[in-house]
Amino acid sequence: MKKKTYILLTLLLLPSVLACKKLPAGPEDIPDTSYVPRTELGKQVALAASVGHVYADTTFMIAAGVDETDIHLQTSLAKVEHVFILRIKLNTPGVKMKVGMPYDLDSYVIGSRQTPSDMIEYVDKPGRRVVAVVNADFWDTSNGKIRGPIHRNGRVLKNTFVYSPTLTDQAISFFGLDFDGKPVIRDTVTYRQMASDLRDVTGSGVIVLSNGEVPGDFSSYSTNRHPRNVVGYTEDGNTLFFMIVDGRQALWSDGMLYWEMGEIMKSLGCSWASNLDGGGSAQLVIRHPSANIYQLRNRASDGAQRPVVNTWMVTVNEP
Repeated sequence: MKKKTYILLTLLLLPSVLACKKLPAGPEDIPDTSYVPRTELGKQVALAASVGHVYADTTFMIAAGVDETDIHLQTSLAKVEHVFILRIKLNTPGVKMKVGMPYDLDSYVIGSRQTPSDMIEYVDKPGRRVVAVVNADFWDTSNGKIRGPIHRNGRVLKNTFVYSPTLTDQAISFFGLDFDGKPVIRDTVTYRQMASDLRDVTGSGVIVLSNGEVPGDFSSYSTNRHPRNVVGYTEDGNTLFFMIVDGRQALWSDGMLYWEMGEIMKSLGCSWASNLDGGGSAQLVIRHPSANIYQLRNRASDGAQRPVVNTWMVTVNEP
């Protein structure tokens, strides 16, 4: 896809963007508290311990084995949230996951960054069509160094964690796929034990779900609400979820806490889930199923796509 498609996308989305910014003006703008979720994932999320009510939910297919569910909800702590859930059925023929790097280079260049849409231009081609991209690992904003390991198609570009005692939420875990395509989330100690068995890897942060249970203590981590990107998978390893949560935007989305995300990932049937880079980096870009353009689905807190150090890409085998 060429950059001119982004101009077309802006023209297509302008009316809806302006509509989203309208403030409540009357009874017709008050969320429907009698609303009953209609989608499969919306019904599951509504049962999460951290969710008070679902106000709207929609699902659409991006490609065979890849779909998105968008949910407007209120948490049990009365916080407004907009979440975007990308579901990937990894056992679908032709569906693959890969780590995306700036300019699709098989090398680690400190400080190199690209927006998710720009990364797509270097990867998308017949037989390997990119259908969805999310941001991945944290990085040091002072020098551009990536905090976690990087594997791409079995090639190790980086095998260390850069931990900082002032950023305890980062460089403490990893998310990856083994050579059988099965997802895995574990801590840094386990990474060193199984690094040779991992095909694609990026670092991640706080593990919000472990063996199907939400950890009871997050007191050593940040207690602030932020835009988030969390990844998780079912026990059989066949279904993978990315949940992007908007935040820092009053009346639209407040951002989530770690335990809230853990409870939602548990409601989706995940056994493990961990937090990826958030804030302005929390982004979901998809190939729009009807407009044949790439679209930033969530309302990123920067107001536009942010260049990032690496991503997770979903590709399909299409002409």
